[in-house]
Amino acid sequence: MRPLSIPMLAVVLLVSGVIGAALSAAVASSGAAVPVAGWLSGIVLLALAGVLLALGLPMRRYLRESEERRLTPTLAPRRHQLDLPTAYRTILLARSAAITGAIVAGLFAGQALHLVGPGGGDLVRAILPTAFAALGGLVLGIVGIIVERWGTLPPEDGGGAADTEGTTA
Repeated sequence: MRPLSIPMLAVVLLVSGVIGAALSAAVASSGAAVPVAGWLSGIVLLALAGVLLALGLPMRRYLRESEERRLTPTLAPRRHQLDLPTAYRTILLARSAAITGAIVAGLFAGQALHLVGPGGGDLVRAILPTAFAALGGLVLGIVGIIVERWGTLPPEDGGGAADTEGTTA
């Protein structure tokens, strides 16, 4: 499995930002109030990023210990244990969090930009919570990319195939 492409995630972020601004403008032009994100949305996104980080740390510790053992072999028992299904699920969770973070950050950022510009939103009740939710989505996406990269195996551990560069656990 190849790691996520950061330029592709940037395109997803920009496209979802345009969609978020366009949807906000469409709702506002119909005369309805533009729904805004609350503070809880940003807090939940940051909590998800924290949970993902906590799930990814054992994988990072295990792979770092494996690299140390490769450089300086020892017969001492391992300090960190990790099973392959858990590592694989963590990587899949990180990939989905990166994509979800890009989409959510773009949607909320587009909505916040609409509220700042022609939307005329209230700073404390509309713009700041929506911008905070966009920031939470961005943090979730970045943490997803980082945790996914933590699961990258060195090329010599990828199973011996010719196309093992970028293989993840």
